[in-house]
Amino acid sequence: MAKHGRYLEGLAESLRNVHQQGDTIVSADFACLCEHILEAFDHLGTIMYFAKLEMGGKVESIKRVSGQLTTLREVVAADIAANRATLKGSCARNLHRLMLVITFVRLMLSNLLENPSMQLKDALWNAYQGSLSPIHTYMVRTAVWAGLVTMPSRETFMRSIGETEESARAHVPEVITTSGQVIARLEALYGTAIKMPTSDVTFIPTGPPATMS
Repeated sequence: MAKHGRYLEGLAESLRNVHQQGDTIVSADFACLCEHILEAFDHLGTIMYFAKLEMGGKVESIKRVSGQLTTLREVVAADIAANRATLKGSCARNLHRLMLVITFVRLMLSNLLENPSMQLKDALWNAYQGSLSPIHTYMVRTAVWAGLVTMPSRETFMRSIGETEESARAHVPEVITTSGQVIARLEALYGTAIKMPTSDVTFIPTGPPATMS
C-alpha cells in the first residue's frame, strides 16, 4: 500500500498545496510533491524502475538548492542567467524532466478514469507516448515497450496503492485538473526561446542491482 494510505487522496492534497501557491511555487514543496508522485513507480512493474531512479536524482537536485532558491521561478531564472538551463544536470533541465513525469502520471490516470476497461499497460503506454517518449532514445522507447509485459493488472495496481475504482474516481478528476494547471505555470517560466534537448540515455535498469555476496 502507498505510504499515504489511499494514494490518490494524498496526491490530490499534495497537488492542492502546490497549486494554491500560484506563480510562486516553493521549491521544497514541489520536491515533496514529486516524492509523493515517485511512490507510484513502486507499483508500475520493473520496467519503470529507471524512471524512479532518474526522477529521484532530479528531485534531490531541487531540494539541494531550495535553501537559496526558495521558489521554482528563482531556480529557472538562475540557470537561464548562467546560460546553463539546457545543460545536463542543471536544476532547470531537471525540473523540466520532472514536469514530464507529472504529465505522465496525469495522462495515465486520465486514461484509466476515462476507460474503465483499459488495462494498466495500455494506459501507461499511451501516457508514456504523450510525455516521456519524445525525449527518449529509440533504445529506451523499445525497452519500455518490451517491458509492458511486466505491468501488473489494473486491479492489482489499484489495490497496491490502496484504492478501489470508486475511491479513485473521487480524487482522479482533481489530480488531473490541478496537475495540468501546475504544469502550465511551470512551462511559462521557460518562455518560448528555451528548447530542452533529448536524453542521451541508451540503457535502462529494470530493477535494483543484486545484493553483492
